[in-house]
Amino acid sequence: MQSSIRRHSIYTAILSLLAFLLIQSCSDSNSDVVLKTITNPGTISPVIALARYIDSNNSRTEIVRAQLFDKNLNAVQILGGSIMVNDSLLTETSTGYEFTVDSVAFIHSDSLYTITIVLSDSQAYNCTVRAPKSDLTTLYAPTYQSRSASMPISWQEVDSIGPQRLDYYYYFQQNNQLYYGMTSYVIWAPETGVFSVSAADLNVVPNISTAKLVLHYSIDGTIDPAFRTGGSIGVDFAVEKIVSIID
Repeated sequence: MQSSIRRHSIYTAILSLLAFLLIQSCSDSNSDVVLKTITNPGTISPVIALARYIDSNNSRTEIVRAQLFDKNLNAVQILGGSIMVNDSLLTETSTGYEFTVDSVAFIHSDSLYTITIVLSDSQAYNCTVRAPKSDLTTLYAPTYQSRSASMPISWQEVDSIGPQRLDYYYYFQQNNQLYYGMTSYVIWAPETGVFSVSAADLNVVPNISTAKLVLHYSIDGTIDPAFRTGGSIGVDFAVEKIVSIID
């Protein structure tokens, strides 16, 4: 069960920022990417996400993803163009552009990231974002938690801006099948470095066996004003803790 939860952890957490940034722009878009000659930046809206995820085993996953949308919310790629992040080239994919970090850490706290979008006429336009100043790397929670008491949570990397959100995934069995649900909480006072999940939420359904906590620190950047409105760029730091729920 733990391995299944961990695989789900990485998948959902990495996608959380991407979904947050992309859903407003692509909810009504076509699924196929269209290759186009683009020389006018005012015809496309870039949606860019940089995500860093640290799981409960302290394994790090990082990804940079970009999508370009035209006025009809069609996902497009630039014929003869490219997208780079700090001079590292993003690879074209079936949905847009992507840069996956395999080994050496790429996304660091308080670091500036410039995403350069080169159009078909070789003209380049920059979008920028600075990663959070606090390097969110550890989430503290009990290894075992009684379902009859609230669960304390804490973190050391604090400031007045973030982290801003805690995602609580709860796993339970029904008819010998593993299911899960999710609740998100807004962290209104991140500078305190503490939060708690209530006993009521630990019993939102019967027989919760495992809780997966994912703490997020997200920050927005700046899109080149030459692009069409509706674009966005952001960085998300996410850190995970898996807790066994007991009687």
